[in-house]
Parts: sequence; C-alpha cells; structure tokens
Amino acid sequence: MTESPRPPGSDTVAKLSSWLAAHLADTGRTAAEAARDLGIGEAVVRSWLTGHRPEDGEFAHLDTPAKLGAWLRARIADSGCTVRQIAESTEDVSRVTVYYWIRGEHLPRPPAGDEPDRFDLLLSNPRLGLSLRERVQLDEVRRRLTGTSLTTPAADWPARALPAGDRAFTGRGEELRRLDRLLRGHRKDAAVAVLTGTGGVGKTALAVHWARSRAVRAAFADGCAYLDLNGYAEAPPVTPEQAMTRLLEQLGTDPQALPADPAALSAQYQESLRGRRILVVLDNAHAEPQVRPLLPAGPGCLAVVTSRNRLDGLHATRSGVTDLALDALTGAEADALLRSLLGRLAVKGAGGDEIAAFTAACGRLPLAIHIAAANYLTHHSRTASIGEYAETLAADRLGHLQVGPTDPSTSVAAAMDASYQHLTPAAQRAYRLLGLHPGPDFTAAIAASLTGQGPADTAAALLELTRANLLAEGARGRFAFHDLLRDHAVLLGRSGSEAERLEAMRRLLDHYVHTAYPAALLIQPSTHELAVPLAEPAPGAAPETLADRDAAVAWFEAEHPGMTATAIRQAPGAFDAQVWQSSWALFGFFSVRGRLRDHLALCRTALAAAERLGSIAAQANTLRALAWSETRLGRFDESRAHLLRALELSAGTGDLIGRAATYHSLAGLAGQQGRHAEGLDHSRRVLELFTTAGSPVGIARGLNAVGWFHAQLGDYPEALDHCERALAAARGLEPGHRAPMEAMTWDSLGLIHFRLGNHDEARSYYLRALARDRELGEHLDAAHALTSLGDLHLASGHPAAACTAWQQALDTFTDLGHADTESVRAKLAALQEPPAD
Repeated sequence: MTESPRPPGSDTVAKLSSWLAAHLADTGRTAAEAARDLGIGEAVVRSWLTGHRPEDGEFAHLDTPAKLGAWLRARIADSGCTVRQIAESTEDVSRVTVYYWIRGEHLPRPPAGDEPDRFDLLLSNPRLGLSLRERVQLDEVRRRLTGTSLTTPAADWPARALPAGDRAFTGRGEELRRLDRLLRGHRKDAAVAVLTGTGGVGKTALAVHWARSRAVRAAFADGCAYLDLNGYAEAPPVTPEQAMTRLLEQLGTDPQALPADPAALSAQYQESLRGRRILVVLDNAHAEPQVRPLLPAGPGCLAVVTSRNRLDGLHATRSGVTDLALDALTGAEADALLRSLLGRLAVKGAGGDEIAAFTAACGRLPLAIHIAAANYLTHHSRTASIGEYAETLAADRLGHLQVGPTDPSTSVAAAMDASYQHLTPAAQRAYRLLGLHPGPDFTAAIAASLTGQGPADTAAALLELTRANLLAEGARGRFAFHDLLRDHAVLLGRSGSEAERLEAMRRLLDHYVHTAYPAALLIQPSTHELAVPLAEPAPGAAPETLADRDAAVAWFEAEHPGMTATAIRQAPGAFDAQVWQSSWALFGFFSVRGRLRDHLALCRTALAAAERLGSIAAQANTLRALAWSETRLGRFDESRAHLLRALELSAGTGDLIGRAATYHSLAGLAGQQGRHAEGLDHSRRVLELFTTAGSPVGIARGLNAVGWFHAQLGDYPEALDHCERALAAARGLEPGHRAPMEAMTWDSLGLIHFRLGNHDEARSYYLRALARDRELGEHLDAAHALTSLGDLHLASGHPAAACTAWQQALDTFTDLGHADTESVRAKLAALQEPPAD
C-alpha cells in the first residue's frame, strides 16, 4: 500500500517563502509580475511569500487604521530617523501625508494596477529596514482595513486579440494611476480613456500593459476585445462598420448572422456588450467619427483608445472621457528601460552619463530606445561601448533608429512619416518649414512669417499639427518640436525646394530684425544715433509691433535664443545683412541683461558677415559691440585692438557719432584697467565730438564720463561740476533717454560724495541709481551699484550690510562671467576672515 505523501512541514514552507522573497528581491520583480509569469493569481503568490494567512501573521493585531499608524510611528522611531527625513527620502510622499497615516487617517486604497503607490513606496524606504515578506504582510493589512482584498482573476481570462505585454515596460506611473482611478468608477458609467501622443511614444505599450494587469483582469471577468483601427497604416483606416464586425466576431457572434444595415449592426454591437464586463481597446484610431460608434454605451465596460491625434471632439458628444497625453519618458524612466533592454552584462561597465547620453540621443522615445538597443546588441556591442554608440546615434539619429529596410514598424522615421502623410498639404508645408527654426520654441507670429501665411491659415496649420502631436503647445502659447520630430521635419525640408527654404529663412530673419530694431530703441533710446536703415522686409514676413519698453524686454527675453541661433547658423554669404543687423538689434538687450558670452559669439559671426558685405558702418558698429563684451570679460587686448580698428573706420567716413561712441568705449576700457588719466583724455574727446555733432544724449554722457574720471584722479571739484552739469543735461532729455542717463550720473555722484566723506549723500545717490537700474532691468549696472554700495557700507562701519550688497553683486557677476567677479569675491573673503591673533 502506497503511503500518502505528507504535507510539507513548517520548515519547508518557511524555506520556500524565504527563497521566493530572496528571488524577487534579487530580480526586482513584484508579486504581481511573478503571478503573471506563472499564470496564477497574485493572492496565491502573496500567500507563498507570507508562508501563512495574513490574519495569522505578526501583524494580525493591526486591526484598525489607528493601530497600523501607531506601529508605523514606532517603526520610524526605531529607524533613528524623523518623520521629515523619512518623507524627504521617499519619492512622492510628503511629511503631511506620513503624519496622516501615523494618526490612522486617509489610509489609501491599494492601486488597481501593478505600479506601487505612495504607501508602497514608504514601506520600501530602506531606512525602515522592512523585508519583502514584511512589506507584503503590511500590504495585506492595508487591503483588509480598506476593504480591498485581492480578487484573483480567472486563469483563462479571455484576452482575445490583445497583444502580448512588453516585459521591459517601464515607468508611466502617473498615467497608470489615473487609469486605475478610472477603473474604480467604471461600473456606474461607461468610461473612456484616450491615450494620445506622437508615434513611438508608447501609447499601445501602455494600453496593453495596463489591460493585462491583475486589477483589470479581475475587474473585467468577460475579458478584453482589442482592435487595431489602422489609423496611420499604409492601408486605409478601418471603417466603423468593419470595426464593429470584427469586434462582434471576437465576442462570439457568427459573422454570417450580422445585419448589413449600419444602424442595425451598431445596435447589435451595443447589445452584445450589455450586461457584460469587457474592456474594449481601440488602438491606433485616426479620428472621432471612426471611434464614436465603437464606444460601449452601458455600464460595466470601459474603452481605452490610442491615437496620434487629440480626439477632442469626443468630449462634445460623450461624457466620462479622460484624456492622457503621453510625452517622452523622463530621464530616469528612459534609463531604466534601456538597462532592462540591454541586460545587466551589457550595461555592467557603463556609467550613468553614458546611459543618459544613449537615451537622450533617442529623444527618450520608447520606440527609439527599443530600436537602438536592438541595434546595439546585434551589431555594435562587441566593437563599441554604450557611450561610443551614443555618440554615433547622436550624429545621425533618424538614420540609425531603424532595424532594417524591410520592417517599417521598426523605424522611427517611418512612424513619423505615417503621421505626416495624414496631414493636409498646408500642414505638411508648415511642418517642413517650421523645422527650419533652430530655437527651442516659437510663437504663432513667428510661424506666420516663416511659412508666409496669414494669421488664420497659420493658426489652422498649427492646430492640425498639435492635434496630430507633431508639435507641442506650451502654456504661454509657444510651440515646440520633440527633438526627433524636429530632425524629421528638417529631413523632409531638405527633400523639398531649395528656393522655398531660402525664401522661408529670409522671412524668418526679416521678422526677427524688423521686430528687434524698434524694440532695441525702446530699451536703449540713445542707440538711435547709431542705427542704420533697414531694407523692406521680404513679402510674407509680418514683424511684430511692441507697445513699450516692458513689452520689448519681454519679447527679447522670449525670442533671443531663437534669434541668436537663427543668425549664427546661416551659411556665409547667404544672409549677411540680416546676420549683422541681428547682432546690432540684440546688443541693447544683451548689454542690459549682461549676457556677455551669448553676445560675444553672435558678434564674431556678425563681424565676418559685415566684412563680407564691405560695409564700413556695419564693421565699425560690430567692432564696438564686440569690444564691449570683451572689456567686461577681461579680454582687454582684444577689446583695444577692435576699438582702434573701429575708430579708424569711423574716422575714414567722417562719422562723428561713431567716433564719439568708440572713444567712450576706449575710456571704459581704460577705466577697467585703472588707467584713469588715459580714460579722462578719451572722455574729453567723447564730449568734444558729441558737442560738435549736436547730440544732447551724447553731451550728457560725455560730461558724466569726464566727471567720473576726475573723481578717480582725486579732482573732486571738477568731478562734481561735470557730473552736476551731466545731471542737468539728463533732466532735459526725453523720458526714454533721461532714465538711464540719470542712473549713470547718480552713480558717479555717489562715488564723488563717498570720496569726499559725505556718506549720507553718497548712500542716497547709490540707492537711487540702484533702484533705477533695477527698474530698467539693467542687471550689470545694478551689480556695479551694489559693489559701490558695499564699499560705502564697510567704510561707514556696517560690515553685515556690505557683505549683503557684495554677495548680491557677486551672484550677478558670476552668472555673467564678468571681469569684476574675482575682485568682489576677494572683498567678501577679506571681510569674512577671522581677525589675526
């Protein structure tokens, strides 16, 4: 007689439980994932992990939220950490939330999907020292307290045509949580989730991953119906009638018994869903009319729709629609996906920066990362490191982001081509031309000039492109490409007409120059004496009109990256006039904001353009602007050489204003180097030339410069006389000219009274100058005023105030890379040194 096998003893069960816990901890997999791999319920795996029922475990006494909270409080105390430290070291968990939980309040329901929620993340914090078995048991306690004990889905859950899940699926935690919340309310009303995003962003992968989660399978006992609607395939999109026929076949209806009448077919489709708990996944939809008849009408069902288009029209005819717009993965998500795809051996020697460079070259698009990882493992892993292959990818992203020519589904460019082919001709043209814009983003006004279309046609094209997720619209009404989409638009643009591209670029440059020129005069009205006439803008360009100085500054703040990049990237000889004019127009903003290095790079490009044009005025203007940045960056020899060349050019043409401006810059250079006698000589020439030219603004500037250098040389009566005359001259100017001139002269008067020992008067002038500089947004001048104010504070016996002023000045100088950075830093260091014994 065969002896019946004995059930395993408690030691065997404990060993199995320990082995399983260790395995999951080593592999990083969850109980839900292990259950899915084994084809069993998650509750079964959890029971294996605990080795016994949760109500019999060490946490059986935690039968109320308050007791669970008290246990959690004690655990945090035992860890040696404070609640704040635990909260700050746990992702997405605030200190207030932890306090709620330890008081037994607001205990969250477990997530419906596989992604951990905030309570799971808290229990997983290494500082609490909880083992996997303990975390599983505490999760069981939470489920018991919130009335959400696990329901095991049927092992033979009818997935029907639903594709297999991606085992490397990573991230999308927020989207999964939103889908989970939608899942909880679907039984009352039929719900719809619409996942949108550009091709390759992972819409289908997210829908399938969520559809195969334990919670979804448990919620929809009648399974899933899945259909690819071919919205962006080479074949025509599936019609609603074809779709309903195929879905009814999946649900078991004899295709021979289906009615031919569309209304009758729709009625039968809805009737087949009535009373059933089914998830309907409609993948790759093209437009609202294709989707609308396929959405379940009654409760108990839920539809997930994916599309490259924003299906906004569904909201007009249907309630309960939830939009989830997918963007590229975060850096951490993209890096985790790549590590999962490549495997531990491949990434073993790779640094975090190499992984990040790899995913950045892929634009952090899941499809691109999958393709690049497959190419690397197949063709390059033996000959190149991950970092080296990342450099190869970055050099030609779209060229490398394809597996082979025979499979369009494994090509990023092909995915984008499919979206492009479904655009109207006007939107296709706009897409190609907008790829010419090299800046980070742009407005509708810039798009209108670039495309040469009117506002209405431009708005229609931008709407179509954003609805197709080929452009993203930001909160401030600015539009931007994803990196790979920009590459795609540029690639398509190169295949078009060269003449069309050149005309578009001319319109873009003219838009910038003809908007920036008057804007520059609003910021620095005195520069009108150095302005040069502009040619008429190209047909189709529509420059903007800015109302006042504030509007001009705001425009430059937003547009200077795009304008600078557009000018710098022009081929030599293509648009030389607009390139140097861009530099001139940006000078006022760059000087106000102190953007020295940005200005330096643009000036060098502009100078080469001016020399090719052979324009004396253009060269002299650009040389002065170039020297301005070089002086403030401490490049004194280069600055002097450029100024002397500008002086020679201006003298040859009899340009009094240009010569005076150049001497003013030479005086500033001498002052920066401490050569004050030389600076005084230059300043006298400034005053003489501006007086001869009859320039009121220039006379005021010359008087102030002469007075300032007299003060530096200790001749305070002459200094005071010239600066008071400068202030009187400034007060006779128009408001736009007067404000900056008064600030400049107040600063000089502050210096004179400081040297004379009149500290109260000096402080008053410095504070007035500082307030005016800040009002005008003159960051660099404000930093100089703060430096002088710090000197005065120290001399007046207020070291703390001096430290505050110098630190503010140092922050600005450091940001700008100014030559005064080290001298101010030395003042702070000397002030903070302890006194010698």
